[in-house]
Amino acid sequence: MTIIDHVYALTIAIIVPVVGYIQFNKLVRRAAAGEAIDLGRLYNSTIVTQWVLFAVLMLGWFLADRQWSDLGFSLAIDYRLLIGLALTLLAIVFMVQQLRRLGSADWKSMQVLRGQLDRLEFILPRTESELSRFSALSITAGIVEETIWRGFLIWYLAQAMPVWAAAILSTIGFGLAHAYQGASSLPKVILVGAAFTLLYLLTGSLWLPMVLHAFFDIAQGRAAFEVIRSAASAAESPSP
Repeated sequence: MTIIDHVYALTIAIIVPVVGYIQFNKLVRRAAAGEAIDLGRLYNSTIVTQWVLFAVLMLGWFLADRQWSDLGFSLAIDYRLLIGLALTLLAIVFMVQQLRRLGSADWKSMQVLRGQLDRLEFILPRTESELSRFSALSITAGIVEETIWRGFLIWYLAQAMPVWAAAILSTIGFGLAHAYQGASSLPKVILVGAAFTLLYLLTGSLWLPMVLHAFFDIAQGRAAFEVIRSAASAAESPSP
């Protein structure tokens, strides 16, 4: 490893999450003060930031003349990949079914779901345009975050410890990087991150975790969109 690897690991594991947490709380205060948050601009800036981090990692990896397979960019077609593919498809089918059930949920259920959005509601999509941009952000997160947290960080930590320990630490780090979502969401984020990690370790490749991660975020955005839209429609409807 080089000093660049250490600096990059420090950046993604500590600096970026801390800055993100501070910026999110600033957004919370602005929203609480009644200021409208431009979600399109917010999503776009996040997309740019993630791709910059991705580009820096790719450039450093290329200049170090390392194997791309060490970063997870490989695809060995074997029984492990087939098992991973089956698990990924099952998870996607489950999420699609959940979205379909959401479409027939009653008002009371929608209110309960809206309550679960908690402090994140103000940054979730409310219009079709915002939803489209959120989906682009989800695809970006699927590619970039998997490359960083599963590909790079597990490789980086595995230089000093067993792979299983590196996987656990990277998963916890992934959860803490999303701490801005609130303490109540932390176990869920870590659990989801663990699923991506296990899929990566099973297949030895980032491709399926990328697909699953992107689809999961897209589904979460669609679900939030439907819940918020349903609540808005109920508020606009005249009382009987």
